[in-house]
Amino acid sequence: MKFKQSRSLSFSKVPLLIGIMFGLMIALIALAQGICQEADLGYAKFGFCVPEQVDVVGDYIKVQNYTGGKDVAASITLDGNKVELHLLYPCQAPQEELERAELKPYLEAFDSILAQTEYNESVPGQVLLGQIGNMDLIAYQPVNQTIALLLMDVNMSSELRSDFLTNLSIRIIEETTPLTPGYCPDSTIPASVQETATASGTDAKDTAAATESASAQPVTGKDKMSTDINAAKEQIEKLKKSM
Repeated sequence: MKFKQSRSLSFSKVPLLIGIMFGLMIALIALAQGICQEADLGYAKFGFCVPEQVDVVGDYIKVQNYTGGKDVAASITLDGNKVELHLLYPCQAPQEELERAELKPYLEAFDSILAQTEYNESVPGQVLLGQIGNMDLIAYQPVNQTIALLLMDVNMSSELRSDFLTNLSIRIIEETTPLTPGYCPDSTIPASVQETATASGTDAKDTAAATESASAQPVTGKDKMSTDINAAKEQIEKLKKSM
């Protein structure tokens, strides 16, 4: 095996390289000192990482009904800035990836006030970006049958917003659903879902109680949450760069 001949390194460049390496080490140390949290929503895992100095306060985790579906919701504050996550499970769930415009009726069916959202149509991809009142809105499909709606305080600093979105993870547990047999009058729950619910002995009230009692468990450093993130996460990271 032949090796390419390397050129000798000029000593004048050594201090610069040492400075670059030192800067990278500082950045890695700062990342290791960040705070990561993951909340079990019963039907999904909601995780994120932010710098250690950020004040993270959990508000609620709950399952609530809306006309035409159910909402699995979580709310937190980051340095006093409110963040809400809503996982929408429509009775008439989409069976394929929707275009951005096709997501809007699902959001408005969840809350009619969202019809007043001012959208940024210049952002490419399948992710909706907009603003409603004092909240920034991001919506996309983690999986075909579920729609994720993220609302963030517009006053959140760009640095904190970047840290949060870059390390955001929403992992849907696809074999579970808050839609119980009989809840949707004009649709049926797939047999596989009914069998899973029956086998586990879980009903709607038990599920709601379990999700409301769930709380985010903090971890730090190398215990950072799994980076097994779906394609939609990559779209969010691209979206963050354009904000």
